[in-house]
Amino acid sequence: PAAEQWRIGGGPDDTNHTRIMDLVWPADASPDQAEILSTYPSSQDAVGSLSPDDFAQIPLLQLE
Repeated sequence: PAAEQWRIGGGPDDTNHTRIMDLVWPADASPDQAEILSTYPSSQDAVGSLSPDDFAQIPLLQLE
C-alpha cells in the first residue's frame, strides 16, 4: 500500500486494481491514462469470482 525506494505502491487496497503502471498513450487522447486505469468497480472479492468487466479496460488506440 505504501511506495518505497525500490517498491511501487500507493494503489487502492482492492483485489482487482490494475497492475499496469504506465501506458504509451497520446497526451491529447481522450480518455487520458489516469481515467483509463482508474475506471473500474473496486472489489474485495476473490479474483476467480470476478468477470473481465470488473477490471480496468484499456481501449484500442486507432491512429489515422
